[in-house]
Amino acid sequence: MDMSYVSPFIVRQVMQQDDFEIFHRVDTAPGFITPHSHDFYEMYFPRSEGVTYIVDGHRYKLGPGMVVLIPPGQTHYSDVSEAGLKVERFVLWLNTSFVQSLTGLLPRFRKLSPEDMKGRNLIVPDPETYELMIGLLFSLLHEKQLNDVDSASLNRLVVAQLLIHISRVLSNAPSGMTGRAARRYQDMMRVYEYISAHLKDPLSVTELSEIFFMDKNTLNRQFKHVTGMTLAECVRRKRLDAAYTMITHGAAVTEACHECGFSDYSAFYRAFKQVFGISPSACAGRRDSGVRLQPAAE
Repeated sequence: MDMSYVSPFIVRQVMQQDDFEIFHRVDTAPGFITPHSHDFYEMYFPRSEGVTYIVDGHRYKLGPGMVVLIPPGQTHYSDVSEAGLKVERFVLWLNTSFVQSLTGLLPRFRKLSPEDMKGRNLIVPDPETYELMIGLLFSLLHEKQLNDVDSASLNRLVVAQLLIHISRVLSNAPSGMTGRAARRYQDMMRVYEYISAHLKDPLSVTELSEIFFMDKNTLNRQFKHVTGMTLAECVRRKRLDAAYTMITHGAAVTEACHECGFSDYSAFYRAFKQVFGISPSACAGRRDSGVRLQPAAE
């Protein structure tokens, strides 16, 4: 491992550059990063095991050879399986205007809107392409240190190459999916979107199976195959994420509990504290005291 480009850990979720920022981190990652979103693209390249990445409720268990692409506006966070685990990863932030300025070089990528990328955040290129992408990341790190008169032009070309590799994988993925698999994916995404839009409603496996006219065991099995979560896990996680967002944006704790579909406050309290490491009232107290609830950078 080349340690000469390793970046120090920062607590920041706002870009300071108008093109891109890149970080190569090898450190003891926090056990849990609070849910957040950006107005820029983020790409996450794990180089070690033990990290689960969650994007808009989709859970991705990561390892080397994978890439996570988060378009602007999508809620995401990482969860480390073991406290104190040393994690290596690359994180690339891309300013939206910068990406748009490259679209002349990216015929496939410019056809992919953030909506097209919903539920397709996990990218698994073939091993040769993946190693090419890692080499491009090291090129960006090198030019970041060198920063001479040619660096800006070279960086544009390197980022364009990365996005071309990404768009190839995204564009080719549907063609490699059988008709049955494609239909199953679409069916499960309809279930996922229904859950997201009806958090206040009863959402048991039985009720969802009746709504979508499927055997409940089949529905649960197919949903987990596509999303990595059971229906119950997805409902719980989506409700907690929504409650966290409501509280941090000014809602009363009891209002968030009710509006996000929790009928029992004690159960809501225990689940919230277990996932976020803080009680709902303490979360609201930090907000009201003016303490900025900002997660650590991934």
